[in-house]
Amino acid sequence: MKKISTRTNQQLKKDVKSFLEIYPGYSYYKKYGEKYSVIKGEIDVCDTMGNYLDSFNIEIYLDNDRYPYFIPIVKERSTKIKRHEDWHIDKDGICCLDIEHELEYKAKKGIEFIDFYQNSIYPFFANTVYKMNFGKYSNGEYRHFFKGVQQFYSEKLLLDNKHLIIGILNAILINALPGRNDRPCICGLDKKFKRCHLKCVEFLKSLSKERLLKDLAGFEEIC
Repeated sequence: MKKISTRTNQQLKKDVKSFLEIYPGYSYYKKYGEKYSVIKGEIDVCDTMGNYLDSFNIEIYLDNDRYPYFIPIVKERSTKIKRHEDWHIDKDGICCLDIEHELEYKAKKGIEFIDFYQNSIYPFFANTVYKMNFGKYSNGEYRHFFKGVQQFYSEKLLLDNKHLIIGILNAILINALPGRNDRPCICGLDKKFKRCHLKCVEFLKSLSKERLLKDLAGFEEIC
């Protein structure tokens, strides 16, 4: 993962300043400990008509060295959310904002904090309020443990065939992928690679070797 010197990480300073101009109710604490800066405050959840529903006291930890190539850590401090995997929050209040594959992909690309707050942090708490009222998440959720990984491969990457997934992961790990214009595709269909499975392979290539090895082991175990 990329590392940026704290002395030269002007992007963090710029993004936090812009965030606080939009959300002045938050407070910013630089150099919280040695590793993180932290933003503290209440996140207010409203319905689509702008009617207030609920609030949560949260802390958002930003890595001073690795931002923007690091996913902020979000802690819910008001303890309104049950500390249980069914609520995607651990015993310390750290929120699981998305499946790890998506978070790792975003971190590698680099985040823009306001966008991340609006499209990852706020939806987490809005969906939590929805579940509190209706017993389920409004837009569904990933299943727990490796079943969630299988679900991600199926829904996000459109990969259902476990043997094909194993073949793709192995090919990425040993750098044995076909060229963009090669046919057949890695799946065996008589199509050029770029017109078949290139998109999902490019996503997987962006993930760490450790992540790919973990996924490979999981799929090999259930085959």
